[in-house]
Amino acid sequence: MKKPKMKILHKVFLFSIGLVSLVIIGVIYLNNSFLEEYYAHKKVEQLEEVRDLLSEKTNITEEDIETYSQKYNITIYIRDFEDRQANLSKMINNNEMMNNRRKNRYDLNEVGEGNRVIKHMGMEILEYYKVLSNGKILILRISTDSIKSTVGIVNQFFLYGGITILLGSLFFVYIFSKQITRPIIGLNEIIKGMVKMDFSYRTNIKSGDELEELGENINFLASELEKNIEKFKISNRKLQEEVDKRRKIDELRKEFIASVTHEIKTPITVINTHAEMLLYDLVEKEGEKKEYLRTIMSEGNNISGLLTELIEIIKLEEKIIDIKIEELNLSKLLEEELNKYKIDLEEKNVTLKMNLEENLVALGDESKIRQVLTNIISNAVSYVDLGGELRINMISSDLSREQIGDGEVKIEIINTGSFIPEEKIENIWKAFYTIDKSRNKKYGGTGLGLTIVSGILERHNSKFGVENLENGVKFWFSLKLKV
Repeated sequence: MKKPKMKILHKVFLFSIGLVSLVIIGVIYLNNSFLEEYYAHKKVEQLEEVRDLLSEKTNITEEDIETYSQKYNITIYIRDFEDRQANLSKMINNNEMMNNRRKNRYDLNEVGEGNRVIKHMGMEILEYYKVLSNGKILILRISTDSIKSTVGIVNQFFLYGGITILLGSLFFVYIFSKQITRPIIGLNEIIKGMVKMDFSYRTNIKSGDELEELGENINFLASELEKNIEKFKISNRKLQEEVDKRRKIDELRKEFIASVTHEIKTPITVINTHAEMLLYDLVEKEGEKKEYLRTIMSEGNNISGLLTELIEIIKLEEKIIDIKIEELNLSKLLEEELNKYKIDLEEKNVTLKMNLEENLVALGDESKIRQVLTNIISNAVSYVDLGGELRINMISSDLSREQIGDGEVKIEIINTGSFIPEEKIENIWKAFYTIDKSRNKKYGGTGLGLTIVSGILERHNSKFGVENLENGVKFWFSLKLKV
């Protein structure tokens, strides 16, 4: 964002000072240029006004003369006009050197009024006069030098006063500028925050004008943008989660396809190799031929079982398989499934401990829950150590409530032996994931069993998990009880 060359506070301050300076300079210029002329004009008007006022009086007293002289700062005389004219005529007759100017000392108009400028003691005097009805002449005088002096004093006063006002106004203009620009600066800060996606700022302008209305509109805009952007963030977050989920699904799908390819490739290679040897009579003994055929059948059955499980996983993920909720006798189901592994447990000298609650009725799809038990128990039998222990617990009363809630039963299948590495424990539900690659396939080994278990339990809305114990591993899951 481009940084401003000058702050608005400084601009308003300089503009205001410039305006005050312009006004002061203008007043001083007007005074210097026109005040003297204007003042002289007004003094002339005063002289004419006083002349008219006094001439209207039938008897002008000394008091009248004194009053008007002091009021208007002028000099007032009353002379005997006829005597002065007679004396003047005699002087003219006796002295032919008198010029016309002195002959016409008083230049009168038709109403007996006139004015002139005379020099007296080096001063220029403006004189207005009028012949009165009693034959006398009224003379009013004012010095033009006093007018110029007065105008000079006034101009000097305005100059010093203007400088004083300019200096004194600096503080007030600064306060005024700050008061005017504060709301604008506040609005600018809000907008800068909005640019940075921060909508927490609010303005509180109480100027009672358009700035207050603008502040309220910006507050409303910030509030609406905050709401809409928050909604956008939530939508964007959900979209990102969906994209991540789809990406993860794609990665799992690729991994799944690669695992399927790998799992099928090995038995197909075995089948092809054995079939070629039989086809080209490379096996001489009849007993060996039968053994080759058994291997082909076994590997074919493995592929068939693998494909069946793959189809089941796909159906579970797409929720194509219907779950038929019915009443289950869990004790009976557990006993029936454990009987399948009686010989295996005896071979490994494993102690079986069962803690079952008789006559407990749960809800679920019997065939699917039986499949869950088969996968988990076969996994436990596969990993239990020699001379170890296999425990089956069914708990509905004394329950760990942080895992399941009321109205549910928890089934635990615990085997002693090595535990699952913590970094791998989250992956055991993934397709084709096996902890120990060297295990044989006596108890099933496609790596799809626990994936099918998780899919079935999710369709039952069950909770499930696996935990490492001090001397073994515990698988558990929950089912709803019949109310």
